Amino acid sequence: MKKLKVTLLASSVVLAAALLSACGSNQSSSTSTKKLKAGDFDVAYQNPDKAIKGGNLKIAYQSDSPMKAEWLAGLSDDATFGTMSGPGGGQDALFFTDSSFKFINGGPANVSLDQKAKTATITLRKDLKWSDGSEVTAKDYEFTYETIANPAYGSDRWTDSLANIVGLSDYHAGKAKTISGITFPDGENGKVIKVQFKEMKPGMTQSGNGYFLETVAPYQYLKDVAPKDLASSPKTTTKPLVTGPFKPENVVAGESIKYVPNPYYWGEKPKLNSITYEIVSTTKSVAALSAHKYDFINDMRESQYKQAKAVKGYKILGQQELYISLMYYNLGHYDTKNSINVQDRKTPLQDQKVREAIGYARNVAQVEDKFSNGLATAANGLIPPIFKQFTSSSVKGYEKQDLDKANKLLDEDGWKLNKSTGYREKDGKELSLVYAARVGDANSETIAQNYIQQWKKIGVKVSLYNGKLMEFNSWVDHMTTPPGANDWDITDGAWSLSSEPSQQDLFSAAAPYNFGHFNDPEITKDLNDIDSTKVKDPAYRKAAFVKYQEDMNKKAYVIPTAYAINYTPVNKRVVGMTLDYGAMNTWSKIGVSSNKLATK
Repeated sequence: MKKLKVTLLASSVVLAAALLSACGSNQSSSTSTKKLKAGDFDVAYQNPDKAIKGGNLKIAYQSDSPMKAEWLAGLSDDATFGTMSGPGGGQDALFFTDSSFKFINGGPANVSLDQKAKTATITLRKDLKWSDGSEVTAKDYEFTYETIANPAYGSDRWTDSLANIVGLSDYHAGKAKTISGITFPDGENGKVIKVQFKEMKPGMTQSGNGYFLETVAPYQYLKDVAPKDLASSPKTTTKPLVTGPFKPENVVAGESIKYVPNPYYWGEKPKLNSITYEIVSTTKSVAALSAHKYDFINDMRESQYKQAKAVKGYKILGQQELYISLMYYNLGHYDTKNSINVQDRKTPLQDQKVREAIGYARNVAQVEDKFSNGLATAANGLIPPIFKQFTSSSVKGYEKQDLDKANKLLDEDGWKLNKSTGYREKDGKELSLVYAARVGDANSETIAQNYIQQWKKIGVKVSLYNGKLMEFNSWVDHMTTPPGANDWDITDGAWSLSSEPSQQDLFSAAAPYNFGHFNDPEITKDLNDIDSTKVKDPAYRKAAFVKYQEDMNKKAYVIPTAYAINYTPVNKRVVGMTLDYGAMNTWSKIGVSSNKLATK
């Protein structure tokens, strides 16, 4: 499976599981025979018909923003392309996992942990090759670290978690030309890599842990491209090398990818002759389903569910998401020189009571009831319920609106209501904030305006950024480009999360994705406790996760918004479709029972 630690999603309302949906991951499979359920949905489609030889699978990803093709995982943070890259290897993921996201053997590579020696040994398959027939080597794995840790490449995936690898911080800081903690027992052209850690962490057995990378990049193919040019080079955008069962034959910038079988794929040969993966806009997706243009569409929204459900010829599958949407406050900037978030912005939001009040004023439960079609629920904390071993109903968040409590908090903080304007003031300044809300689906504007009206009820004046919703790619650039912008106060984020629920890469002091830029010693301690080497007992780790969520809710640096169930309408001609997180080899096994899409 493709496992990046976290990936931004284009909507904060409801989304398909961008990285882990059935055909959004490298090796996600289609052969599960278990009758799995997610809510009222089947997780897999048990088609009674057999797959024909060949055929073309037609897929779409719903988005109102262009596809940003980037085949190097370390330089990509877009969930849309993360999903669309799946047939080619999901940006070249290495490891197989079970349904609990634990590493298992049998994939492109195996990983072995040595607690005493503090090492991870990655062994690549002997027959693992790139789509041009060249060998995948130990150096290819190490090169992925270089693209993330060397600032010249412009990656935003450097985190505290990676700094646990011996020598990687020195390489990141330019103090060393090589990474001392990554060695090659059989040489750079061999198939074995040893990673030396400073400490072993409890989440290391879990995919998506962030402490070591799970992808590979073709060093020999890319080594002559200047670091500053790598992200935009045709070699990483339109003419990449991949390791998956399919290879991209044609990449149309912003629009589509056509895949054909990869003759050098190590595993089972694909049943299909080709896969066509396209972008479809939110205004056209339901009509495209009704016209039976696609076999399935990723990232269908809650607001479209009733329409999608009514289209004949499709089976609706569902799965609990590794997903959280949340509200951010802009509190500082990112110090790129020292790789640290600095909480220094002059704003009323530095007052905890102001942050809490704004959180309590939102009517999230009402919004989800009205717009989610039962596919989303208000969140009480930052860990989604799919990680039931790390969550608790005892955590109390902001899922229920409480205007009385919000008004009381502002009163206590000295913000007095000016009855003539209807807004609060303190020290001669009005409590006025800018909301960087994003385009998501047809309800985005309505939801944003609703929240603005709720905040008005407690005397907080909120206006949209430049008077309108932000386009998603523009929003991503604005939020993730260091040191950060000073022209917004509130925004919404939605993440496709890692399958290891530690949130170091989202909210640690060094995390670039902490784009509210808070830096709190107690939260740092909570995150470190979750990943502490002292964690032996699962009950201890659960308690650490619960305390972290309680402290985050108390301090209100971010406000949890919603959890979600992903749904995917699948044409009834598709054979071997599943959203099961523990299945492997989807793209090899998925097929079609007819050359024409089913219409009944």
